[in-house]
Amino acid sequence: MASENFKPQRNASWSRTLVRTALVSAGCIAILLPAWLPNRPSAPLESGTVELLQAFLLAAAAAVILGASSHAGQNRPACRVMALGLFAAFVGEIEDFVSDILGWNFPETWVIGVLIFIALITILRHRRAMAHFVATLGNHAGTGLIAAALLIIYVFNRVIGGPTFWKACLGPAAFSPEIPKLCKSYLELLACYLIFIGTLGLSITLARRKDPP
Repeated sequence: MASENFKPQRNASWSRTLVRTALVSAGCIAILLPAWLPNRPSAPLESGTVELLQAFLLAAAAAVILGASSHAGQNRPACRVMALGLFAAFVGEIEDFVSDILGWNFPETWVIGVLIFIALITILRHRRAMAHFVATLGNHAGTGLIAAALLIIYVFNRVIGGPTFWKACLGPAAFSPEIPKLCKSYLELLACYLIFIGTLGLSITLARRKDPP
């Protein structure tokens, strides 16, 4: 049946689930490790490095889901749409690096617009497959990780990454404009990691799909 597309082929195991949870948690801690290092003058923490790590994770997630599309059967259009969305996010992350550091005039808006336009065309051409994909999307844990990442970016980061929150916590005397910027950058890095892990798990599930008879 078509509803079996997201069901794993192996029986669930509490030990495998525990190991996966531990690995994901360890990755979340490791990805934020540079923020715990002392900010010595000899080893400053550059925000550009964090942005490049974000872009790398988004590009890796896009490559993984695009590679899984050839094995996803009827969910192949959904994989392409996800890959286009991740590539658009990747373009948005590298814009500052290309424009500010390399000094190139990068047409970020046009590139993102073209990617979104292609994604919309794919959705319209494969409406039935996309509707089924969305209906069964909640059956996989990777969807929860991606949803958590979106909550970090669009909800939690709006508070923790804003100067108002830190002024209220630290007071005007101890407040520094760099604090919300650093928190925002590392929260976005954590969100990109969760997107990568969620996309990886979703890609594996799609690649193991069972075609309907």
